[in-house]
Amino acid sequence: MADIVRATVSDVPALAAVLASAYAEDPVWSWLMPHDRDRRLRLLFTAYLAQQVPAGRVWTDPDHTVAAVWAEPGKWKLPVSYLLRNAGTLLRAGRAQLPRTGMRLLALEHRHPAAPAHWYVEYIGTHADARGTGRGSQVLGGLLEQADADGRPVFLESSNRRNLAFYRRHGFAVQQEMSFRSGPPMWSMWRRDADR
Repeated sequence: MADIVRATVSDVPALAAVLASAYAEDPVWSWLMPHDRDRRLRLLFTAYLAQQVPAGRVWTDPDHTVAAVWAEPGKWKLPVSYLLRNAGTLLRAGRAQLPRTGMRLLALEHRHPAAPAHWYVEYIGTHADARGTGRGSQVLGGLLEQADADGRPVFLESSNRRNLAFYRRHGFAVQQEMSFRSGPPMWSMWRRDADR
C-alpha cells in the first residue's frame, strides 16, 4: 500500500476538487446537477469528505490526484447526524434538484446489500488532468489488498457505463443494471474473491 496514503483534514479541499473534476461529466451527476455543477459538487464533496476523513475512510495518491472513499464492512450508511449538520450545504448544492438527489440516494441505500459483510467503494475518482496515468488503479489496487487480506468481498455502484471496463480489470463483475423511476441507470458490482 506504499502507493496510497490516508487523507488528512488539510487534504479535503484538494480532494473535493478531484472528485468534482472526476464526476463533472458523469451521467448521473449531470442529471442531478444540470447547472453550476463544479461549484455544487465541490460543496457536496467538501462536506462529505470532512465527515469521512476523520473516520479514516478517505485515501489518495501521494500527488493528491485521486480520491477514494472506502468504507469498512458494516460502516457504509450515511449517518443522520451528517444530514442534520450539513443541511444548509445540501440545500445550497442541491437547489431545486435536492428532492431528486435525495430520492436517488435513498433508492441506492435501500438497494445496498446487507449481506455478505463487505468493503464498499463509495466514491473513487481521478482528476481530469491525471486520467490515464494509472493512479486510479494504484489507489483502488491498494484498497483491494486490504479486502483480500481480510477475505471479504467488495461492493460498488457505478454511475457511468464507461467505467465498467475499469472495474472489471480489477476483478469486479456487474451484478445488476439498476433502473430508476427517473434519471440514468447505474450498475451494482461485486468483487467476491481474491483469486485474480
